[in-house]
Amino acid sequence: MNTEYLHLTPDRWQNLMPPSNSLDGWSFISYVLNKELLARKISLKELKWQNLSPYVIGISGSVAAGKSTFAQKLKQCLEKEDKQVEIVSTDNFLMSNAELEEKGLMEQKGFPASINWKALNNFLLNVKLGNNNIPYRLYSQELSDLIPDKLGTYKQADILIIEGINILELPKENGPIPSDYLDYAIYLDSDEKNLETWFMKRYHYLLELNRNNPDNFFYKWAHVDRKQADEFAKKVWFDVNIKNLHEFIAPTKVRANMIVTKALDHSISAIDLKQF
Repeated sequence: MNTEYLHLTPDRWQNLMPPSNSLDGWSFISYVLNKELLARKISLKELKWQNLSPYVIGISGSVAAGKSTFAQKLKQCLEKEDKQVEIVSTDNFLMSNAELEEKGLMEQKGFPASINWKALNNFLLNVKLGNNNIPYRLYSQELSDLIPDKLGTYKQADILIIEGINILELPKENGPIPSDYLDYAIYLDSDEKNLETWFMKRYHYLLELNRNNPDNFFYKWAHVDRKQADEFAKKVWFDVNIKNLHEFIAPTKVRANMIVTKALDHSISAIDLKQF
């Protein structure tokens, strides 16, 4: 890691916290973010600003890095009786499959070209303006598409966690970018072999889950020879996900305030903090 970051292993982050025997990375992550939240609160109080804008945390990283699980865990760490936390995924801002087909972009689903950047930026702008009941489309992992005629609603919270592979990327068009609206950015990192293992594990889980669901994308692959099904998944992994990681996702790592490195068992093996 370059000198912009302070590289911390469990023994080092333990020494940076108040007296603690915890080597758990989550204790340190919670400690860092609560300090950030407190500093913001003090700053706003000194300026005598009444701030209705939530603190926005972005979580990025490869497909299969565990962003959704990480977001849920982070919510548990930060949520208190007087502090509400909401989570939204950038999957909700993918173009529909029909639109991707129409534009010839289906093979690039998940790549920057497949994102409705205007909708994502408008959503985040409204969040930072302190608006309430902000509508957004809902993406279904089961359908692998946006849900027709169904909307989610963001209700004003103290903290918004927005997670997705695209949140730190730089769209080609000029104008606002999603990261403009972030107060703090976290990148989940791991060895590519770990990422592939997690991807295949999730794939096998989805095959079993949808074995009796003929309307689901995975139904077909649940009923072919497992070797053939795995060959298909590995092709997707290398031709789509690894390509996306190398070309678009990994280069955004340097834009994160914190880089969390995960071991094969999903434990946190290192944390890199950007130095200001």
